Amino acid sequence: MKHYICCLFCLLLPAFTMLAQEEKDIDYWLEKLDASLDSRDRFEQARAQRIDSLRRQLLTTHDDEEGFLLAYSLYDEYRSYCYDSARHYAYDCLDRARAQERGDRIAMAQNAIAFSLISAGILSEARDVLGTISRDDLTGQLLADYYEHQCQLWRSMADYVHEEPFYTKYITTSNAYLDSLKAMTPEGTALWWSYTGSRQMRDRQYEEALTSFGKVLQKGDSIGLHLKAMTYAEMAWAYIWQGDEDRAIVKFAQSAIADNESATREITALYHLSRLIYKRGDYERASRYVHQALEDVNFYNSRLRKVEINDILPIIEQDRYEAVRSQRNWLFATTALTVLLLAGALWSYWFIRRKNRKLTEARAEIAARMEELQEANRKLVEADKIKTAYIGRSFYSNAEFIGKLEKVYLAIDRKITAKQYDDLRYTLKQSTLNSERESMYEAFDDTFLKLFPNFVERFNLLFDEADRKMPPNDHSLTSEMRIFALIRLGISDSERIAKFLDYSVHTVNTYKTRIKNRSTADNDKFESLVMQI
Repeated sequence: MKHYICCLFCLLLPAFTMLAQEEKDIDYWLEKLDASLDSRDRFEQARAQRIDSLRRQLLTTHDDEEGFLLAYSLYDEYRSYCYDSARHYAYDCLDRARAQERGDRIAMAQNAIAFSLISAGILSEARDVLGTISRDDLTGQLLADYYEHQCQLWRSMADYVHEEPFYTKYITTSNAYLDSLKAMTPEGTALWWSYTGSRQMRDRQYEEALTSFGKVLQKGDSIGLHLKAMTYAEMAWAYIWQGDEDRAIVKFAQSAIADNESATREITALYHLSRLIYKRGDYERASRYVHQALEDVNFYNSRLRKVEINDILPIIEQDRYEAVRSQRNWLFATTALTVLLLAGALWSYWFIRRKNRKLTEARAEIAARMEELQEANRKLVEADKIKTAYIGRSFYSNAEFIGKLEKVYLAIDRKITAKQYDDLRYTLKQSTLNSERESMYEAFDDTFLKLFPNFVERFNLLFDEADRKMPPNDHSLTSEMRIFALIRLGISDSERIAKFLDYSVHTVNTYKTRIKNRSTADNDKFESLVMQI
């Protein structure tokens, strides 16, 4: 039994490894496609610069030969980029070729017109244009282009009609032109292998077709991005017909990258890719790809591509509807099992939330009150410090003043007793209050600067350097500073300040206005900035 299990495991292990590798390849190429689409503007700009350069040359040239070649180059730039412009320059080539009366150039222009009409899905008019070309007069590349456009025309007509007996008739005609195109192509070249692979696809020889397309890709970068994009897309369809959608996703992604890097707007890979990855449940990418594809198709203005993408969009929407319906059924089942638990959880949540809200409000209120209390305590500490300093200073000043006053009274009494009235007048004159007032100011300044040692420095920071003033020494204030020192102590009334400084109220207000105007701070904020010192 154990031996049987080991054998089964060994048989299944390579399959699991292969599946894991394919999943890894899908993610890798889808990420590369996303990165390429993110750089889309850079590729578009490169094509736009080429077109702009050709247009400027066409406007300035006066040579008929050069004019035709420049117009054809512009058609070639637009042929897979924008149908309207491609058709315009194709007809411009026809007008120039007829003016030169050159049959080969006329056929070249008619081939260009036919290709533009086929790409846009205007098949009947394209058939008429190709019918005006005489195949017997064509050789070389002109004949190859004619066969290729006939092949594309009848294949597009078959895909558009898709009804018997017309489908088989049109496909048979397309295959005949493809065989002729292959017959005139050098064997072993990239184009020969591409035509071989396309013919094998139509004969449902998918393995052989994949081998042929592999030969095309072996030619490397020399085949060009457009042929590379077409080859990858053909390989994707081969894998789809074989039932291998994972490999088809990788090939469509590689084809879309090549289309994006060549700034090709006439595309198929991107919207087919969106359908496949939508089936895998990658809705976000699928939505991005299908909308980008729709933008490209509308920009190119291809009627046939619009029909194709409109066929895919309902499929994507149907898949989306099925996914939503499956999710809805699952939701109903789980809701029925969990409704009671949810109701209990909601009630518990509401109860706890209400308690938490009340607790949060209480904490917020306590925090606010604590902050107010801390601020009040800070102010009380400051006020207490100020009061303590000035009360102590006032006791000392009052005692000193009373001592001086006692000496004056004794001197006056002696002069009166001795009837020395002239000396008495002299004594009274010498005891003027000016010196006492100055002493009071010195005591005030000294005490204030002990409480606010950085006041002078911080006060001067409110002015430009040229307007800053310094007191005569480190223990004094200027008259202007003294006014705002009193304001810092909480004395904001101009009348009280005037009485203390022996000024008039008008003088105090004049000082305040003059200082505020000189300051670099806003006048309305000046006093609040002083209070922050």
